[in-house]
Amino acid sequence: AVLARVRADLPPLRGVVHLAGLLEDATVRNLTEDQVGRVLAPKTAGARNLDEATADDPLDLFVLFSSAAALVGNAGQAAYAAANSYLDALAEARRRRGLPALSVQWGPFTGTGLAASEEQRGARLEERGMGGFPPGEAWPALLRMLERDEPVTGYVPIALRRWFDAYPDTAALGSWERLHTAARDDGASAGGGDFLARLLGTPAGDRPAVAEEEVRRLAGRVLRLGAEGVGSEVPFKELGLDSLMGLELRNRLEAAFGLRLSPTLLWSYGTAAALAAALCERLPDPAAAM
Repeated sequence: AVLARVRADLPPLRGVVHLAGLLEDATVRNLTEDQVGRVLAPKTAGARNLDEATADDPLDLFVLFSSAAALVGNAGQAAYAAANSYLDALAEARRRRGLPALSVQWGPFTGTGLAASEEQRGARLEERGMGGFPPGEAWPALLRMLERDEPVTGYVPIALRRWFDAYPDTAALGSWERLHTAARDDGASAGGGDFLARLLGTPAGDRPAVAEEEVRRLAGRVLRLGAEGVGSEVPFKELGLDSLMGLELRNRLEAAFGLRLSPTLLWSYGTAAALAAALCERLPDPAAAM
């Protein structure tokens, strides 16, 4: 109906910008079919309908607001990443049909948008290393992207040192090899390596106390508390740790302690003291390494 009025009363339609989106964060283990459907619909059905409805209009631009979730992934946003990947694929498909298209994998906007609508979400992204930017910065960037004539472009500020700390598995992906090398050359892994060397150099009987200090520090970062707010015997669940935060904390612990950890470890050893003791038991024996 809107397009009919445009075509009847206004000059020819020259551009389409699709910004619809919905977030329902959940880990893959807890993701339901209904959640996936709700998250996919605004992006995929909306874009597909716009594509079909404007196929015969003389468009100069067809802009899809995708997300950095499709570019780099984000814990708890598998469905959202899939929805935005659809937009990226649609842009490529339109180009092959000789039609204009640009899909922009935006990072978090500040002051507006889905990340800003929930304060904790934006803060957690910032803590992991994915910064935000104001809309006033985005629009000039969008003009430059349209001039470059690429079908898919990412625009997201990432602090690599914090990102690889939060997502150590990312470093093993070939697509991140160049950035990981740059981060390593810039001393990105020094923090975790220094701690592990210090811990392994500590007498075995004193290690749990050193490990617990680091567990409390990392848990505090994830929970946005000071380390003093994470009590030795207070269950993580009582402090508000959920499955998404647990995934992030596990990633940080793996990077700091140089270990591969079970997804259930945090819940089996649900306090800082118990977890620290369990981590110390899993540390390699320096004498055996020699």
